[in-house]
Amino acid sequence: MSAIKNLGSAATLLSDSFAGVPLAGLPGTCAEPGGDCSSELPEFSFEMDPAAVDAQAALVEKILRERIFTEANVESTDGDSTLFRLKGEALCSTGSAPASPACVQAANQLQLRIRATRSGKEGIDLGFQIGQNRDEPLVLKFAEKSIAVVMDLAETRSMVQTLAPEALPALPRVMVGKVELRLTENGKQDVTFSTSILDALRFELESNGDTHTFSTARASPLAELRMNAQDQRVSFALNLGTTEYSGPYGGTSALSRQKAVYSLSGLSYEFSAQEGQEDFAIAHVGLGEAQSYVSLNGTKLFTADLNALSGRHFDLSLAQGEGELPLIRVQPEFDLAASFFLAPLKADPQAEVPSFYEDQGYRVRLSGGGTPSIRPVAANAAKAFPGGLQVVSGELKLEGDGAAVTVPAGKCLVGQNPPANGSHPLLGHFASSDCP
Repeated sequence: MSAIKNLGSAATLLSDSFAGVPLAGLPGTCAEPGGDCSSELPEFSFEMDPAAVDAQAALVEKILRERIFTEANVESTDGDSTLFRLKGEALCSTGSAPASPACVQAANQLQLRIRATRSGKEGIDLGFQIGQNRDEPLVLKFAEKSIAVVMDLAETRSMVQTLAPEALPALPRVMVGKVELRLTENGKQDVTFSTSILDALRFELESNGDTHTFSTARASPLAELRMNAQDQRVSFALNLGTTEYSGPYGGTSALSRQKAVYSLSGLSYEFSAQEGQEDFAIAHVGLGEAQSYVSLNGTKLFTADLNALSGRHFDLSLAQGEGELPLIRVQPEFDLAASFFLAPLKADPQAEVPSFYEDQGYRVRLSGGGTPSIRPVAANAAKAFPGGLQVVSGELKLEGDGAAVTVPAGKCLVGQNPPANGSHPLLGHFASSDCP
């Protein structure tokens, strides 16, 4: 896929071309006064012995058939559901040696049960229940062509509260929602891995007297990865719903501990790639069905709307262009409106707020020409061209309060550093220019 291979080169070129453009900072929720909450992520690696896995699976299957799902363990039946009570004698021994009395006692105190429910023609759901409240944190779903695991976060927290109350402070105060991981066989050497948020997730936790919350809406599926080995094809789709985080403003200024909210209306895109494919397309790119924003103490500091007047989504394609740089097309258009109201952050001495981010709105729009398209253009020292972005079809327009930069088809958007005297302090960093 030549277009993808060359995308990195294009990104580097554009970064160099517009390096002088000043960016905006948004409120952080880091508790450290200096704002340094960085840490290194641990590295994980593991090796799996296929023979050992098969042997373990065979042992588990034997135990389930001969010692768990037996008539002697049936506690109740209700329609298509049967409840099995798991006794310590069956759980604490593989049959080769007597069960440990201590293990048997501990297992019986857990009051373990499995709820087996028929699902469809060939399917069965196994719900694992624990404790006297019969909390059911985990359900395994087996169907003819798929297997899934569902975790209920509220039931998980309730289970911990019953079995290990001393561990409860380590969990969020509020912890609700259901998530699913699923593996589906579509055909020979063709599988799909998917994840879903079956019930909206919400977490609340207390830290140093402040409340942090995270929530994300139901999304089924949230993400899908399909791999077809026979066709040498892979596809991926993401459909994140409204997602929000709120927490205290960090640092030690007058704004410290005021409530900061980051609200993303959504995030979606999908693509597929196949061996030998030259062009690459990303479909249904969007930021949800409403405005995304950042607020502080109830006052919006930043808002963003993508394609608000054209369906809030667009399709993007990358094709092999001239040289090693891709041709980028969008359909129906790319229209991003972003407004900054960062003046309140000036109360924080550590925050740098340029005047053009205090109270201004900006818009970037690539439209017209049937299928508007652009391509990166490398610097050309012989023609004094600094490198930039050529509008191949349509029109590219950058707008701010009282200022605009318009780049028609055939012209290039270039960076200017420093901006011309008297120009807009932000948009003055951009200009329309002839292409080499």
